[in-house]
Amino acid sequence: MRERSIKWLMSISAISCLVWLGGLTWSFQNYFSSSSSPLVPATVPALVETTPDPVGADDHFHLLALGDSLTKGTGDPSGKGYVGYLLEDLQGKLKQEVVVSNYGVNGQTTSQLADELNQSKLQSEIKTADVIVISIGANDLFQSGETLGNLDSTYIQPIEDKYTQQLDAILKQLRGENAKANIYLIGLYNPFSALENAERTNEIIRDWNYKMADTAASFPLTVLVPTADIFQLKVQDYLARDLFHPNAAGYLLMGDRVASLIDEQGVTE
Repeated sequence: MRERSIKWLMSISAISCLVWLGGLTWSFQNYFSSSSSPLVPATVPALVETTPDPVGADDHFHLLALGDSLTKGTGDPSGKGYVGYLLEDLQGKLKQEVVVSNYGVNGQTTSQLADELNQSKLQSEIKTADVIVISIGANDLFQSGETLGNLDSTYIQPIEDKYTQQLDAILKQLRGENAKANIYLIGLYNPFSALENAERTNEIIRDWNYKMADTAASFPLTVLVPTADIFQLKVQDYLARDLFHPNAAGYLLMGDRVASLIDEQGVTE
């Protein structure tokens, strides 16, 4: 009887694991199949108009958001994401009207962001931004989940080196367009820290974030916003149903983290 019970439990566990992996695979496929580069900024629901009118008006505080699905707010039922929660914080502190231009794109990589920066409309918004937030790098690293099948350093290192070079070029272009805006680069977290090989994936994320911080430190008024610690101990509490993106609670903590750094740098004074 005991043997039969053990076999039954093992069968249920195996089926549960397969269902989880299937769901994760579907999430990645659906996530990347919906990726496209927008010609206009995405909407932040029920907060403000997303495009300043006129652009760069002195009575507006302009928040420009760039990058991948985290900037877009994927996983948050309200659609706010960290940008929306950051915006709410700024609205409560600033006397100026806060306007946000959100160019977040599902699945965006550094090379795609670099191409997007050449759009004339976006270049105009870069010039007038008071604060620029960027989430970019997770798609370069995870590559639709393929990286999870090969965590060897000989596979990861070339990906990291290419990303670092492209990130450096992106920051150079942003600084060339706008020398005064504070730039906040959102660090990576590990959505797989509760799974097998968590020690290795945590190591990869730590090294990746170190390279991001080192690159950001080469530019004035540019800092990395750490997020890995937010998810480290309670990753399941802060992930959306796809087990990859943050949920509303995770995004709220990320937005608060960015807001605290903005306060420290005196941007809202």
